[in-house]
This record gives sequence, C-alpha cells and structure tokens, in this order.
Amino acid sequence: MRIEGGEFGPAPVDDPRCYPGQIPDYSYLLVRDAVHPLEAGSTGGLLDALDDSLLRLGAAPLEQRHPVLFYGSNAAPAQLARKYANSSAGFVVAAVLGAVDGVDAVYSSHVSPYGAVPATLIASPGTSLSVHVGLLHDKQIFVLDKSEPNYHRRTLWGADYPASLASGEALDSSTAYLSRHGVLLLDGAPRRVAGVRADGSKLEAATEEAILEEVIGLWNRDHPREPLAGTNGYLKAIRSGALRPADVTSWLKHMSEPNGGLVDRGAGELKTGGL
Repeated sequence: MRIEGGEFGPAPVDDPRCYPGQIPDYSYLLVRDAVHPLEAGSTGGLLDALDDSLLRLGAAPLEQRHPVLFYGSNAAPAQLARKYANSSAGFVVAAVLGAVDGVDAVYSSHVSPYGAVPATLIASPGTSLSVHVGLLHDKQIFVLDKSEPNYHRRTLWGADYPASLASGEALDSSTAYLSRHGVLLLDGAPRRVAGVRADGSKLEAATEEAILEEVIGLWNRDHPREPLAGTNGYLKAIRSGALRPADVTSWLKHMSEPNGGLVDRGAGELKTGGL
C-alpha cells in the first residue's frame, strides 16, 4: 500500500501549532514523500519484510543501519519528508514502531527555528513511551544531525532504558536527540507532549497550541512593552524575523530543568543496537 505524504497533514515546520504532526500507529517506510506501511511477510517477521523491501528498492540493508529514536516530530512522515527533501540520503527512511521504558516525551525549554516548542526526553520510572525507531544509515543520521541544532544525539543503553521493536526485538542500545536547553517547567512541572502515547505517565499532557498560548502569556507578562498578539502574532513575528527564536529560548532559561534526570553516558555512537 502507498499513502501519499499529504494524507498526514502539514509538517510542523510549516505549521508549528500541529506539532508533533500526524504520527502513524504502525511501522512504515518513507520513500521520498510517500508512506508505505510495513507488515510481516507470510514467510518471515517484520524485519525480514523490511530487509526485503530495502533490497527491492536498492537501499542500504539493515546491517548498515542504526536505531535512532523518533519520539517527536521526527516520527511524523510529513516532517521527515521535509528534512530529507534536499538530500538523496533520504530516499528510503525506515521507521519501525517500538517502545522505550523509563522515559517520557515532554516539552523542551527552547523554541525551534520555525517557532515550535518541541519535545525532549526525561527519565520517568514506570512509563513506557511509544516511539518509532528510525533505522538509518550513516548519511541519513548525518542529515538528521544537521536538522537538530538545538539537540545533541546521545546513546541510551538498554540496561538503563529498555527499548524494543513492536515485532519483539530488544535493542542493546539506541540513540536519541536530547535538548541542549533542558526541560520546560510550567508551574514547576514538565508537560507531556499530547499525541505521543506514554503508558503509565503521571504527567499532565498539553498540546502544542496550549503550550504556545501559555508561553506567549508569560512572555507578554515579562515584556509589557512588546506584547505578542496571540499565537498568530507570535508566529508572524517569528517568520518575519521581528522575534528571534534564540531570544525566546534565552528568556525560557529561568523556567528550565537541565537534563530531565536521564543517565547520560556521552556522545551518540553509531551502533547496531542488536538488530
């Protein structure tokens, strides 16, 4: 089955209010800007079917790919298609449904270049976070790294945060993009990203629109001489350059927590993760 990318709505880079975007509840291959759902074949499992598809498409095989957690807009086909639009590396992107235990997806204490308040991960014992596991080759990871200036890619080890694919395979390790700016605290607590399933989470969920409205209200309180006229006024100011994301990010520092309590074992490495 082929599903045109437009069926998944706008990319958050085009409309930040829809962050994290429409995320499929199944594994898929993104082939240029079209989505192909992945299912186990009649004679093998999901990964066998995936490897067969990669071979048929002339793409890098599984043995050359590494697991990268997609938990925010990177899991949305529309956003992924935009990120890889100008790179031949993104011809075939594999995203396999999975879960990570002991973490939750919350809002980061920064504003993206396009105006969204995006996601990051925090330690959350007892929570099982639904993710897509991007199985990417080195060039694809390079492109994704370049698209994430506000993040560093870090290794999450299975011993600390058990991760697995929906098809049953456990990952020895994976890498994830973690915010360089820490976790946004509103009323002293993180807010969970609505639209991302997190079984067992005890955090209050909020949509991107609700977060933007709250952040804009606080900005106007602290900047009475330069108030923003709601979300539309904020996005207009971001797009025109009248308001710089870096300035909002700097202001948000007083409402941040450094790293969300995650065990950080250093820079991201390209590992097979036991696939």
